[in-house]
Amino acid sequence: MSEPRRILMVEDSADDSEVTARAIRAGGCDLTYDRVDTPETMREALRLGGWDLVIADYSMPRFHGLTALKMLRDSGLDIPFILVSGAVGEDLAVDAMRSGADDYVLKSNMTRLSAAVDRELREYEGRHARKRAESLYRSLVERLPVGLFRSSTAGELLEVNPAMIEMLGFSDANALKQFNNADLWVDPTERDRLLDILRRKGIVKNFAMHLRRTDGTLFWGEQSVHAVYNASGGVEYYEGVLIDINNRKIAEEEANSARDRVRDLALETARVRSEFLASMSHEIRTPLVGIIGTGELLSHSDLNPTQRRQTEMIRSSGDLLLTIVNDILDFSKLAAGRLELERIDFDLVDLMENLVDSFALATSAKGIELCLFVDANVPAGLRGDQSRLRQVLNNLVSNAIKFTERGEVTVNATNLRDSDGGVLVRFEIVDTGMGIPLEVQPRLFQPFVQAEGSTSRRFGGTGLGLVIAAKLIDQMDGEIGFESMPGKGSNFHFTARFEKGAEAIHPWMTATAASCLSTILAIIVNDSPARTRVVGQYLSKWGVENEAVESGADVLEMLKRKSVTDKRIVVLIDQEAPAISAIRLARAIKDGVDGKNHKVIVFSLPSGVTKSIREIDAWISKPTRPSHLFSCLLELCGSSARPANKTFDAVPGVPTTNRPPLWRKSVRVLLVDDNLVNRTVGAQQLSNLGYLNKVADSARHGLEIVADLGTDIVLMDCEMPGMDGYEAVARIRKSEGTARHTVVIALTAHASEEDRARCIDAGMDDYLSKPVRLETLAEMLDRWVRNKLDHVLPAELQTTR
Repeated sequence: MSEPRRILMVEDSADDSEVTARAIRAGGCDLTYDRVDTPETMREALRLGGWDLVIADYSMPRFHGLTALKMLRDSGLDIPFILVSGAVGEDLAVDAMRSGADDYVLKSNMTRLSAAVDRELREYEGRHARKRAESLYRSLVERLPVGLFRSSTAGELLEVNPAMIEMLGFSDANALKQFNNADLWVDPTERDRLLDILRRKGIVKNFAMHLRRTDGTLFWGEQSVHAVYNASGGVEYYEGVLIDINNRKIAEEEANSARDRVRDLALETARVRSEFLASMSHEIRTPLVGIIGTGELLSHSDLNPTQRRQTEMIRSSGDLLLTIVNDILDFSKLAAGRLELERIDFDLVDLMENLVDSFALATSAKGIELCLFVDANVPAGLRGDQSRLRQVLNNLVSNAIKFTERGEVTVNATNLRDSDGGVLVRFEIVDTGMGIPLEVQPRLFQPFVQAEGSTSRRFGGTGLGLVIAAKLIDQMDGEIGFESMPGKGSNFHFTARFEKGAEAIHPWMTATAASCLSTILAIIVNDSPARTRVVGQYLSKWGVENEAVESGADVLEMLKRKSVTDKRIVVLIDQEAPAISAIRLARAIKDGVDGKNHKVIVFSLPSGVTKSIREIDAWISKPTRPSHLFSCLLELCGSSARPANKTFDAVPGVPTTNRPPLWRKSVRVLLVDDNLVNRTVGAQQLSNLGYLNKVADSARHGLEIVADLGTDIVLMDCEMPGMDGYEAVARIRKSEGTARHTVVIALTAHASEEDRARCIDAGMDDYLSKPVRLETLAEMLDRWVRNKLDHVLPAELQTTR
């Protein structure tokens, strides 16, 4: 039985080392390994030796995979080296291989690792076998027709063999001996260097030099020489061998040239692909402005049911096409290793609550429950890339809703590890949907793979969403996984690491929350296990005694049993529970014994809220925000005063009327775009939002309007003939100087981070990628009004700057 392979793991995570070892053992390789994570420990491990293979992580906090590779090669040990990394991209792979790595494996494709290890070990053994054969061959060559010679300490040739004479083009040995051998060297400095080494060390091995034959032809030779010492320790003479390596040199040069051509071709291919995708994105987004923008404008107009359905088809088709374009761009950037995460402060609780709010219409349309549970131990204030986190969550929640015909989708966020260095958060998206076929599960995170062959036809999409999510999670130092049973649902979960950001306070997450609500007894009336479980978890965390029932009769019976209690009773009813009439039950509760002192809260879809029902003390819109539930309980039971039928909206701050605020009429917005469709749609959007607007069909026309009429905000297209948006904004900044500052927002069909950076560097204040929806446009303009133009706002809306 062969000995286990000894592997040196250069890895900062013991867990990742074990994952790597399991991946190798899965391929049938028996192994033992030691783990090092600093240059010092690796240097000591290399000194001790005995390794068959080195596997190194590419990026570690105190070490780097390429540094480990250099240490190995500098040590002189001929050991295979495999780089393992979560990053992707041809440039990284090329750099690793050029630096001497034997292979390069992605953490997202660890199944390839065992094959790579097996191959490199076999090649390593073959390489050593070849070296042993070459050693035997060299000893044999010294007795065969290769150039053999003996020379004096002064460099005069004393003896040569026929092969040497023929190699250098001489007629006989005397002619060669009488010739000044210094003239054989094309570069005399090479001869001086060889003699210097020989004098100092007494031996020179495999010294390559460029030589000239007597007929003037050039060739490459390789010389090995050593000193022969006399009895007194002095050099008596030198002897050596000269080999014609001209063919090898030519082959090496051709190989190097071919490698350079392959590298240049790969770089050029990446450049062309990047330019093509950027161009494709721009060209597709431009007509999408007309499709999505017009569809959205139509949806805000008076339409009959047939027209509204047709308009919704236009919008949904445009949204699907936009999603496909965005997926392809993100996948391309991730594959090229060009996507970098932002590091900004954000509120995780706000992000999670807004996330579930955005899916309220989708879940209500399908009649499924959407529940959110955020662990009170999760720090709300984090630092990281909230946009990419939202993108991952959007993808997973959207998939869960898409593949769930009935039942529930639950979104969980819990704190796994909290330290001074940061926070590791675990997210779970659990659904009761169709599940994933067992045969597809092993390749679910491969590009263009979907749950079944008919999925793309039935649900749409590129099959890139999970791949992009997995790569983004990897960049967040997290891991993604799932469990799924066909016909019973799925649980997708991932971790993400964040720094601690600016503190964000939410009363329901504080230690004092329990003391505020400890006098309450809550009865949960709901037939949804997920909602019952989530609401019960919140209540228990706040110190609220709670029980769950499934029918109105159970509630009334429980109230009779609790007729004598020192706690204030709150009944939480789900209006959508099919076996329960919330309003009838609320009336029965109020008409019962001590019913006037009981509080009734109804969970409802926003469209189901009926404020005129006097028996109902408060409405909470679904999906339920924990902050709304806490505030509602606090308001109802914090004092004896009865609130005036309070409603806690799923989307706070949304106006109850479709009419835009009057102050927007005071804001002058100029839209500069050379595309007629873009100008038409953009102008109508601005009018619908209530902004005073003008349009310009060129940058020069826009500059004239800014100079003559003045404007508060300019929406500037970047790509225009004659003068583009970058030059136009430069002229605006130059003409204004420090006297004033017109807000300029880039409005472009380019959508990459590089495009955004270019716009900001050119002097623009912000960036919008086409197509722009009404809500996004309104949020952007309103924010800049508050930042720069709050003099146009009513006093109660003005901000302190």
